[in-house]
Amino acid sequence: MKINKLLVVTMGIVLPTLSQAQDVNTYFGANYEYGNVKVGSQHANMNGFKFQAASELAWGNIKGAASSLKGDGADYDNYTLAIEKPFNIQQSNFFVSPEGGVTYARYKDDQMKKSDLGLMLGASLGYNINDHFQIVSNYNHSFGMKANQDNLQEDSLSAGINYRFN
Repeated sequence: MKINKLLVVTMGIVLPTLSQAQDVNTYFGANYEYGNVKVGSQHANMNGFKFQAASELAWGNIKGAASSLKGDGADYDNYTLAIEKPFNIQQSNFFVSPEGGVTYARYKDDQMKKSDLGLMLGASLGYNINDHFQIVSNYNHSFGMKANQDNLQEDSLSAGINYRFN
C-alpha cells in the first residue's frame, strides 16, 4: 500500500511540474483491458478497466497507468510508470508508440495473495481522430522481479479512447 501512495504522490508532483516547465500537452484515457495473469503455474484470465494519463514532451511521453482486473475468482491490480515514444505512420493520423517502464502489481485469490515489482514492455497502435481525441489499442507484457517467490506475469490487450488537453 505504501508503494501505491508513493507512486500517486510522485506522479502528482512530477507531471504538473514538467507541464509548467516546458511546452507540453497532457492526455487522459480509459480503456477496457483483457489480460492473462500467471503466478507460478497458475493462470487466470481477467478483464476490467485501465485508466492512463501522460504528459507529452518533445522527446517522448511520461505515462502513468492503473488497472483493476477480475476473473477466474481472482483480483489483480497493476500500477505502471512508463516512458513511451509515439511515431506517426507515414504522415497519417495513425501512430505507433513503443513503451517501457516499471510496474507494481497485486494478485489475490482464495489460495494466495502476492505482490510484485518489475518491468513492463509494450506498444500502442492508435489513430488521432482530431486535436483532442485518440482511439488507442495497446499490448503490454509485465513481469515481476522479486527474488525467492513465484513472480507475477501479465500479458494484456486493451482498447479505448484518450482525451488530449491542448
